[in-house]
Amino acid sequence: MYDLLEVEISYEYFNKLIKECNKLNFGIIGGWAVYYYVNKEYRKAFGLDYLKSRDIDIFIDGKDYLKFLDIINKLGFDKSAYYFRYELIYNRLNKTIINKEQAKKIDIYNLVYVFLDLFSNLKKKQAWYLDILKRPKITEFNNIKLVDIDTLLKLKTYSFFEREKLDKELKDACDIYSLIMYSNYKFNLTRELKKALEKIIKRDDLCDFIAENVLRDNLKSSLVKLSIKNFLKS
Repeated sequence: MYDLLEVEISYEYFNKLIKECNKLNFGIIGGWAVYYYVNKEYRKAFGLDYLKSRDIDIFIDGKDYLKFLDIINKLGFDKSAYYFRYELIYNRLNKTIINKEQAKKIDIYNLVYVFLDLFSNLKKKQAWYLDILKRPKITEFNNIKLVDIDTLLKLKTYSFFEREKLDKELKDACDIYSLIMYSNYKFNLTRELKKALEKIIKRDDLCDFIAENVLRDNLKSSLVKLSIKNFLKS
C-alpha cells in the first residue's frame, strides 16, 4: 500500500534505531509492532509478509528521553511539523539522507520522508504523553522490544478515531483486523475495540481495503465483515 522505497528506508532506519537503543527502556508501537506480532501467523496463512510500515512509532521511558533524542539526531532525524514528530529526508536521485535546506532545492517527487513519532510516559516538550502509556509492559520478540500487545491494540483503536488522513485510517483498520485475526492472542472485547470493529463493518471502503491488502483478494470484503461479526459474537 506504500511506495516500496519508503518502506525499505523506514525498515533500514528502524533496525538502526533498535541497535542503537538496545540499552534504553523503550518499546516499538504502531505499524512496525503490529508487523512483528502478526507476521508469523500471517505468513502461514498467505505465504507472504504482513504489511510493513512507512512510519516509525516509539515509546521511550522519560528517564531515557534525552539519550534517545541524541541517538535520532545522530542518525539524521530532524524536527518536523508536530512537537512529537521527527523526520528523515532521503534523496531518490543520489540515494543519500539530506537536510531540510537541501530538500528545498529538490522536486518533492524525488524525496522520501520517513516520520518518527515519539511517545513517553512523562510529559516532555518533544514527545507525546498518553495515559495509555503510563506503565506499559515491554516484551521482546526476536531481540526487538515491543510494547505489549494489549496496549498496542488500545493505541490502535484510539488512533483509529483520531486520524485526519484517509491513508492512516485505512492502515489502522488493517492493523486492528490483523491483530485480532493473526496474532494468535485472545483479546478481551473492550468498549473501544467493539466501537472500532463496528466502524469497520459499517464502512465498505474500509472492508474493501482490508480485503485487498490483508486478504489479498478485493472480492473478499464480505469475508472481512463476517469474520469481524464472528469475533464480536465470541
